Amino acid sequence: MKKIDLPLWSDTLCLFFCLLLFFFAVFRFSLPLWAAALLAAAASAAAAVLLFLFLQARRKARHTGEREKTAARKLAFHLAMSPPEENAALLAACLNAAAAKNERGEAAPAAYRAVHDGVIGADEQAFVRFRFEKVTADELSPILRSPAAHKAVYASAFTDEAKKLADAFGLRLVDAAEMYALVQDCGQMPDPLLAPPAKKEGALHKLRQHLHRRYWRGYAFAGVSLLLFSLLTIFPVYYIVTGSLLLAAALLLRFFGKKD
Repeated sequence: MKKIDLPLWSDTLCLFFCLLLFFFAVFRFSLPLWAAALLAAAASAAAAVLLFLFLQARRKARHTGEREKTAARKLAFHLAMSPPEENAALLAACLNAAAAKNERGEAAPAAYRAVHDGVIGADEQAFVRFRFEKVTADELSPILRSPAAHKAVYASAFTDEAKKLADAFGLRLVDAAEMYALVQDCGQMPDPLLAPPAKKEGALHKLRQHLHRRYWRGYAFAGVSLLLFSLLTIFPVYYIVTGSLLLAAALLLRFFGKKD
């Protein structure tokens, strides 16, 4: 069963009813009551549909990126907890799978083999350094002295100094996101993934996970819009109360919302 995107539908319905009252207040002075109601409903529905399609595409792209980031973090945790030999074997399997077929689709012989905590290819050597902390520039120095023509370091993350040093010497750095994409594309994802014990979370904690600080602009825009519409409609109390509540919610999210 497909999960309902409650925030998407709530935003759409909120816009529909706000515009319905606004258009009805505008059209009722120049049209009969039934015509004003019908035209207001049609205009509000058209605007709500356009908003729904726009937000749906935007949320889908954002949620896809968030899911991939979460999956990459889970894989990075698994690799940091696994022995270096297992990580090297996984990387060798992924690199061989990626190079398994040439442009004609013919199978190619295995070109990479795992050696302790790294992978050796025909003219490339990969070093596996997955752990919980970022790899520093000092740790890249011994790797730079390797005689291999092409070198790469696979790790969860790198410090800014390490990235600058790698750029200066032409060393390729592969972080957790790129490693996840490689493992996923090659069908070599470990199952099951090692993960920390799940904590039991209450309803209040789950609610706070959805109250991101970046949402305050939307609440502020909606609150200001309703307050402005209160000057034009025949239902000013509803607009003033709702707009004030939205502005209060915007302030709470701005200062107390969850940071991204």
